[in-house]
Amino acid sequence: MKTKSIVNYKLHITLAALVVTALFVIREHFYGGVITHHLLADPDMPGASNWWGLLTVPALAWIIVSFIARRQNNSKAPEQNAESENAQIVKRFLIALGLGALMSVLWEFRQEEILQYLILLPVVLAFFVRVHWPECLLGFVLGMMFAFGGILPIIVGLVLMLLTFIAHGVIRRAILFLVSKAK
Repeated sequence: MKTKSIVNYKLHITLAALVVTALFVIREHFYGGVITHHLLADPDMPGASNWWGLLTVPALAWIIVSFIARRQNNSKAPEQNAESENAQIVKRFLIALGLGALMSVLWEFRQEEILQYLILLPVVLAFFVRVHWPECLLGFVLGMMFAFGGILPIIVGLVLMLLTFIAHGVIRRAILFLVSKAK
């Protein structure tokens, strides 16, 4: 029996992202109005309404599933590993979703002193394992959407992906190279 890839559910995943985003925006609408987040939390700076999340989050989901499809198409792994690969994708997504949700909860309970260290956890982990997977970005964004809407988590997530890529792909490799030369 051939296992279906997550990529076969691209439309379903995108629609699920739209539904989740719509639920958050509707909740905000009925509980005080849809929030506009301003750059650097300064009302004098330009802001982005959470209404934009209805476009950005489903678009992000579509793009991320497309990246996963490209990765799977370029993979030389046999078909029997598809189930294992799907499990790994879901696992990475859920871990990032949990991290984003935890950050949202910490923000809502005004625990910024803990949050400032927790946001660096992916960068520290990147020195040991690869964490700049596309599915991690989607999970992180959906987890943070509760507190930050559909724009800021994408920006923060992309910056974190860049930092984790640099930590894993550049700094870690340089350290491993220097250690191997020192021997």
